[in-house]
Amino acid sequence: MAIVVANDGTSFPLVAGVYTVTGLVNGANTITLPTPPAQGSFPPAGDWTPTFVYCFPYNPGALGALVTPDLSTITNVNGLITFTLYASGATDCLIYVA
Repeated sequence: MAIVVANDGTSFPLVAGVYTVTGLVNGANTITLPTPPAQGSFPPAGDWTPTFVYCFPYNPGALGALVTPDLSTITNVNGLITFTLYASGATDCLIYVA
């Protein structure tokens, strides 16, 4: 199963983006946010890198696995934001990036 990241817009104060991540597997998962110029991407100048990723399991009708971001892995290369999420099992999640 492939990891898919979809932009859900921004509706919370101090949150740069809200995304649905599907297809996480047990263990380390590399996440890539939408790349410029896609909606929900970060500026291609690469002058701002998120410092927080808040994760919430999202498995309608089922209990979601624990999902934890490794904040030390967040990188920004020309607006391409990547980081690692660790999951305790196969799951989907919502992430808020700030």
